[in-house]
Amino acid sequence: MSIKDAALEYATAIENELIQVRADQMELGQQLTERINGVADRVKVLDGKVTALDAKVARLDDKVAKLDDKVARLDDKVARLDDKVANLDTRFTVMEGTMATMQDSQRSMQKTQLEMMDILVSIQTKLERN
Repeated sequence: MSIKDAALEYATAIENELIQVRADQMELGQQLTERINGVADRVKVLDGKVTALDAKVARLDDKVAKLDDKVARLDDKVARLDDKVANLDTRFTVMEGTMATMQDSQRSMQKTQLEMMDILVSIQTKLERN
């Protein structure tokens, strides 16, 4: 084999190798493109899920805000009830004082009535003796 033939054979082998490398590169490029497209599809799915979760979180935030409002209203009602209970306690204390005064007055009246009865009995006794 001559140098020319060897050079042609070598050049053909290099050319075939380059063609094979280019074919491999194209195949790898195709695989990479498919993988990128697959990842893009997954990202789209995840984006949809994130959007749905964002909507759910927004609804939950609204519900929490409504619950906070209800709790605030309940706190106000409880505060008013506490004020009413305190007012009732004050009234009850005043009423207890009034009851004690009335009981003292009643005892005093009973004592006075008893004294009057004693006086009347003694007058009756004196009248019966005379």
